[in-house]
Amino acid sequence: MKKKIVVGIVFLMLVATMVVSAANINVKENIQMTASVIDDPVDVPVWAIGDSWTYNEHYNSYGYRDDGTISYVWYHNCTSTYTITDDTGDTYKVELTSKNTEGRFNVGKYRLKFTPFYKLTQELELRKTDLAYVHISTQEKGPVIWQIGNIGFPIPAYYSDIWDNTYTPAYELFPFPLTEGKTGTFSSFTSTGHETLSLYFGLIKFSDYDFSIEIPAKEYICEMESITVTAGTYEAYNISTDEGSAQNYSYLYYVPQVGSYAKWSYHTELDDSGKPVSNNEAELVSTTYEP
Repeated sequence: MKKKIVVGIVFLMLVATMVVSAANINVKENIQMTASVIDDPVDVPVWAIGDSWTYNEHYNSYGYRDDGTISYVWYHNCTSTYTITDDTGDTYKVELTSKNTEGRFNVGKYRLKFTPFYKLTQELELRKTDLAYVHISTQEKGPVIWQIGNIGFPIPAYYSDIWDNTYTPAYELFPFPLTEGKTGTFSSFTSTGHETLSLYFGLIKFSDYDFSIEIPAKEYICEMESITVTAGTYEAYNISTDEGSAQNYSYLYYVPQVGSYAKWSYHTELDDSGKPVSNNEAELVSTTYEP
């Protein structure tokens, strides 16, 4: 279960990409950056209350026993909206809401299928100077179908996965100012917090404990790349990090006129064995941000 927590924390932090209610979305499509924007260093954007970003997000996570057999599977697709709710002080406050949920969580005899009423929500705090993550509170909860036995006999249930984590120092994602060819190292940090997974409002608990995870420093390189996502086609700064091998990678595509990233891909395997540990994707659908 510890590996699930690690993956959940890393990906949900990275995936925290801001969005808003579909009713107020101003979609920016097929926008290309001018040469002057590409040539000049790109500094950290300035966000305002109400700015939002919507993404289609896809998450998969796997855990393994000592003998190499699978101990759990977590799969979650949703459309997430991140909205700036407070821009006072040295940090931004961001609220995440989700819709179009589908997924499952299988561990031991528990095979849980998410219903459309199952929701992901987050409250995030990001440092203004570089958009590094300071603190995140996450809740995944709602009605699920508990599938029992080989035939999957369905029983309605209520499942929740609630965790809170703080980053010391802050968790860096963007090496501002951005320039093509820039290289460097993101600092190591510690993620500390508490996680509780349960059924029926806590009557059945899978886990309930504190955690402290050391994340090592990682080298990065920033390169230009043309990408096409639902929101449009962009020239983006691809910030890739060294995850230890070709099978493990992280690509984060920042677009200045979007004010955040437009695409993110993260993949890790178990000891380069070909067995996946996590495979997470996010793609921009729309934004209300204006430079």
